[in-house]
Amino acid sequence: MYLRLLILPRVLSLRNSVTAGTALRKLPILVIGASFWWLLYLGTIHLLTFVRNMGIPGEILSEKLFSVIFSGLFGFLLLSSVITALSSYYLAKDIPFFLSRPVEIMDLQWLKMIDTILNSSWMVISFVPPVFIAYGISYDASMFFYVLLMSGMLLFIFIAAGIGISVSHLLTSIFPAKRSRHMFLGIGLILFIVLYFLLKSVIPAAPGTPEEILDSFLKFRADSPLLPGFWLKSAIFPVLKGAHSDMFYFLLLLSNSAFFLLLASRIGSGLYLGNLERLHPASAATGRSILSRWYPGRAAALLYKDMNIFFRDAGQWSQLFIIAALVWIYLNSFRTIPIGALQGISPNITEIMLLLNMLMAGLVLTAVSARFLFPMVSLEGEAFWTIRTAPVQMEKFLRTKLLYGSIPVTIVITLLVYWADAHLCLLWQMMLISTATIVMLCISTNGLGIGMGAIYPRFKYENIASVSVSGGSLFFMIIAFGLVTATLALEAWVYYILYIGQATAMARVITVLAGTASILLINTAAFYLPMKIGARRLTALSS
Repeated sequence: MYLRLLILPRVLSLRNSVTAGTALRKLPILVIGASFWWLLYLGTIHLLTFVRNMGIPGEILSEKLFSVIFSGLFGFLLLSSVITALSSYYLAKDIPFFLSRPVEIMDLQWLKMIDTILNSSWMVISFVPPVFIAYGISYDASMFFYVLLMSGMLLFIFIAAGIGISVSHLLTSIFPAKRSRHMFLGIGLILFIVLYFLLKSVIPAAPGTPEEILDSFLKFRADSPLLPGFWLKSAIFPVLKGAHSDMFYFLLLLSNSAFFLLLASRIGSGLYLGNLERLHPASAATGRSILSRWYPGRAAALLYKDMNIFFRDAGQWSQLFIIAALVWIYLNSFRTIPIGALQGISPNITEIMLLLNMLMAGLVLTAVSARFLFPMVSLEGEAFWTIRTAPVQMEKFLRTKLLYGSIPVTIVITLLVYWADAHLCLLWQMMLISTATIVMLCISTNGLGIGMGAIYPRFKYENIASVSVSGGSLFFMIIAFGLVTATLALEAWVYYILYIGQATAMARVITVLAGTASILLINTAAFYLPMKIGARRLTALSS
């Protein structure tokens, strides 16, 4: 009855936010987002072209890649739906307001269901389309493929949301919502590690030839007839080849999406009010620190405060275990790469592997910075007024944040790259250059994260993790990974001119000087400009 009135403010807010001034302010984000779409499309179309030119094995690999995409998306959507539902249904700040109004509990549940579906799937909706567009163009698919894909993806999202909401209600009936969210993050980590070892059991540890590597991928199976990813792939992939869609699997998606959404509604009807009534967890008493007798200076006081906040919030420090598991899996996987077997693919395989290692380390650096460094300014929350009224300059405030966050990140990423370089048995000159490069990227990316976190602060949030997946955070991730890619591309260009290309001595000197200057320039700009603009932004908020 009141669902329309509950949704109307959100619709009006969205409509009022779409103005010419807002469009101009977000134009850089849209341009960089469109560029990322274009690069993702180009990468996918080139990969499909290379794979499909292999003949029948290539077509099998293409279908398996299609299946892996849906399997990965379903796992991501399922985990995201549970965590989002816990926050939306039980931890949202508007829950007490709605409960104090004559709002039907069923209308409130449907409103929260819509919020959960949108908030848990918007990242998939934002990043996945270029991949499927590349598939459609590679196979010269008809318009029916895109219509069927959009319809199937919508049902796919509904299934994940229905399961996630049901699980969140059941978990909250046993544990408090905050503990359920932390526990589910731990369960997700365990499942990820189990999945990793399952993959390791399928792929041989040390294939001897490129043919064995290809054979291991051809034998790999990434889906199951019991999972929605298999249904969606089976309903859509035949259309790519010009055949008719298997509507049985599409009907499976339709019926299961309706079933799981109704199941979530039914479980919510029985548990939601009871869960809300018992959702009053008492906070633990805080003792005095052994360092509390020391009164630090201004900079040290900010460091001391940030460390206390970090270790008091289990939602933050618990994610260190996830990062540690990812790093361990990365190192273990890199150690088992058959460098000798890959020598038959390219004579420069060592240099290529070094570049891939740096690129993957840059991706890890971007993700870690987005999770821990970008939200550091927003972590002040509504208590930011204490910083505004304190005799602290915003430049020093940001530099303190940078010092606190960048040192552990730089140490971990540098050791990661150094260990992988040592496994490749590189010359000391190459190891020195790669180590210096990653240290420089850590400093510039961390400065970029702190600065952009100050440019796009969110002091009002229900869950700090929501800051890490906000529009500003995605903008930062795109720029940061673009910075990493541009730096490594310039270094690869310099290496090619020096050791592979047929260039004169003068051309080599000019290339080294121009490449080095460009690398230093873009990294300096990425570090300095966001920090400067962010300080001005916070100063303007303080005035």
